[in-house]
Amino acid sequence: MEHRSRGTVIMVVLIALTGVAMFLPAAVGFTLREHALARAFLYSGLLLISLATLIALAIRGMAPRNKSFSHPFYYLSAAYLILPVLMAIPLVDAVPGMGFFNAWFEMLSAFTTTGASLVQDAATRPVNLWRATVAWGGGLFFLIAVTALLAPLRLGGFELLGMHNRVTMAARGTGGQHLRSPSEASHGDRSLSRMRAASAVIAPVYMAATLVLWVGLSLAGNPPVIALILAMATISTSGIAPSGALGGFAAEALIALVLLMALSRRLWPGAQIIRQEDPRLWRDTELRIAAVILAVLIVLLGLRAMYAPLDGGFGARLAQLWGIVFTSLSFLSTAGFVSEVGRSAEGVFSGAAGTVLLALALCGGGVATTAGGVKLMRVFALFWQARREVEKLVHPDSVGGDGPRLRLLRQEGAFSAWLFLMVFILSMTGLTAVLTLTGVAMENAMIYITAALTTTGPVAQMTGPVPLDWADLSRSGLAISAFAMVLGRLELLLLLSVFWRQGAWGE
Repeated sequence: MEHRSRGTVIMVVLIALTGVAMFLPAAVGFTLREHALARAFLYSGLLLISLATLIALAIRGMAPRNKSFSHPFYYLSAAYLILPVLMAIPLVDAVPGMGFFNAWFEMLSAFTTTGASLVQDAATRPVNLWRATVAWGGGLFFLIAVTALLAPLRLGGFELLGMHNRVTMAARGTGGQHLRSPSEASHGDRSLSRMRAASAVIAPVYMAATLVLWVGLSLAGNPPVIALILAMATISTSGIAPSGALGGFAAEALIALVLLMALSRRLWPGAQIIRQEDPRLWRDTELRIAAVILAVLIVLLGLRAMYAPLDGGFGARLAQLWGIVFTSLSFLSTAGFVSEVGRSAEGVFSGAAGTVLLALALCGGGVATTAGGVKLMRVFALFWQARREVEKLVHPDSVGGDGPRLRLLRQEGAFSAWLFLMVFILSMTGLTAVLTLTGVAMENAMIYITAALTTTGPVAQMTGPVPLDWADLSRSGLAISAFAMVLGRLELLLLLSVFWRQGAWGE
């Protein structure tokens, strides 16, 4: 198999897995006696499995013909271009009145773990389960791809973690480099072997965490199907959940604990690829910067809430404070859940304060997690360099300390983070300008594009003077937003790496 077209083999496997996944909403549909809907998923699943089998037979023994397309950008782009089209097939029959274009947007939004929906409140349980399943699979696929394909290229935030590792290993006298770029390694295209190895490490933990959360949410009082949707939406940080589905405090506390996994790569298996000088979890840079951001917000928004009139006494105040904590953590991890226990906390984020949630989504979660956004490690690199610049204003002749790891992070790390931030801002500005050409107001266009680039669909409902609905966009507006979702998931630097590392990844 290593001698066949790697991209084709990867796509065949993904198509077959997509077909198998369709049996889950089909089974739920038959259980709920929604036979027409269930048959749509059953027949579509069988169709995709048959298609994958035929393609596998056709490419059997075929040697790769074009080695120039071995860069991970082509593999990932093909997945995000082709799979949502196939995932949309059963939705056309399952949701009355939904055209193929809207179904494709729904599936692309789920597969990129954005969670922007055109039919969320009107959808049945099997349809919402299918959306959550697609998002769950998209989160798993991205975790495996970023570890197997982007880490060797030092992209997706790994350029900062690679710097940490190089300094640490050099200080220990090993002289090695754990994250080797393709130009430093042998020139074989080992995408399949890397993805198999990453899948063997990540998939069991990903599935186990989902199972544990599903059981916990069921014990907390949620119906089994709703609990499964919430578990999948939480572990993938897609935020896909029917209105009023979060339940009580116990369910939200369980979800909050799992969302912590989206704040640091160290909480996922395979974290040895980002070994740092201090192995203690509470010394993790991403977790510490997330704790600082959340603490500042809780204090400021908590003080604002305390002075606002609220019926219910001290218990209502505590519920509101929990709502601030849960909602802030959810948007920082780019999931986008809104607390139902502290429902009054929505008033805290109303008006201009709603931009706080926008800023949290922009910061994003940890490197190589299912979260989107700029990523906390880049935020820390920029903050650390800014801190040093302020010190130089006070003491121009001072010498920066911090040790070799942080010094390199302040130099090369800050430059890399600043480059990504500028690309991100330029992308957001350009796409916002294009979206305004479809008739969307500039403020609303910026919210839509930010939600898409950060893969945080619920931002549109929580930011701005009035809640925004994705269904209000025209087809051209939805197409622009869909492009922004893929761009935010893959990051533009991956596309640029095709040109500046031409030939480095191939054989």
